[in-house]
Amino acid sequence: MRDERPNTNNVDSGLFSYTQILHLLKIEFSRARRYQYQLSCILLEIDRLGALGDLHGAEVRDYVEGAVADLLNRHSRSCDFVGRLGERFVVVLPHTDAKGAELLAQRLHDRVAELDVRVDERPLRVSASVGVSTQDGDESIFFDTVLKQAESALGEVLSRGGDSVSLAS
Repeated sequence: MRDERPNTNNVDSGLFSYTQILHLLKIEFSRARRYQYQLSCILLEIDRLGALGDLHGAEVRDYVEGAVADLLNRHSRSCDFVGRLGERFVVVLPHTDAKGAELLAQRLHDRVAELDVRVDERPLRVSASVGVSTQDGDESIFFDTVLKQAESALGEVLSRGGDSVSLAS
């Protein structure tokens, strides 16, 4: 798991900050264990985001990040938590099994690819890599396990060139 703690405030994007999302994940993980329900986690990374900023400027990079943040907020449920972990977006999905989390992850992946981003009147293709994990209520004693498994699944996607979804095994 990356230990990137950006100083930026995510209030404008409607996302929880690094510290907030980890705190919420810890609380929700404890509830899932106590009440024996499934908890899923989606990690999404915009492919080639650094190169996008280098080639087209910080404004385009910020626009794409904002568009993805808006997309995640619009396509998540009111009981889900959406935040940032460094360069990555995280969606914590209480009461969600692996199949439900994978369906949402695929939908988010597809919606990112449909974003209409233009630079100098030319369309700019945006893609995302997505890792998904699910914990059953009593599977692990550490809250960050679900996050580490999603990161492992994301790493698998990135090692294959990105632009797809992977479910942690």
